[in-house]
Amino acid sequence: MASPEEIESMLRSGTSARRPGHFAEALQRLNEATALCGPDQPIHRAHVLREPGELARNTHDLNAAQAHYKAAIALLRASDDQLKLAHTIRHLGDVHAQRQQWTEAEECFAEALAVYRNHPATGALDLANAIRSHALLNTRTGQRDAARALWREAGKLYESEGIAAGVEECRRQAEQLA
Repeated sequence: MASPEEIESMLRSGTSARRPGHFAEALQRLNEATALCGPDQPIHRAHVLREPGELARNTHDLNAAQAHYKAAIALLRASDDQLKLAHTIRHLGDVHAQRQQWTEAEECFAEALAVYRNHPATGALDLANAIRSHALLNTRTGQRDAARALWREAGKLYESEGIAAGVEECRRQAEQLA
């Protein structure tokens, strides 16, 4: 059985390969990280399973992304890492939205936002990104008033974080819905 440090190192290695688009290398390292997780390390396995979900999204394999996120969420629900749970649920919601599974996406975004809004350590950027995802969903499904309110809220958070592109997108989206 590998130590948490060894698992984390292999996970970081896979993530580092994924970001610049070295997908085959990333998949190999992430599979190695998964193999390092023992049966008594469910939280480490959950953290590792999120990354193949990200990789699958990068390669537009939404079925695989959905499966990885669902597996990670099942493990994270039993943990104290509520912020990682919220983040993973939001990403599953993004996959549902890409697949035009509106009801499932709505459920995911509502749950992720509830966790983020109630957790004392939630960062403004994580909250802004979750609100943005929900705003996109409401925009796509014609819920104009709700979308506009969410775009405005996300814009304020992006502004507090100095994310000019986020502020501009939110302003533009809210204006289009006015």
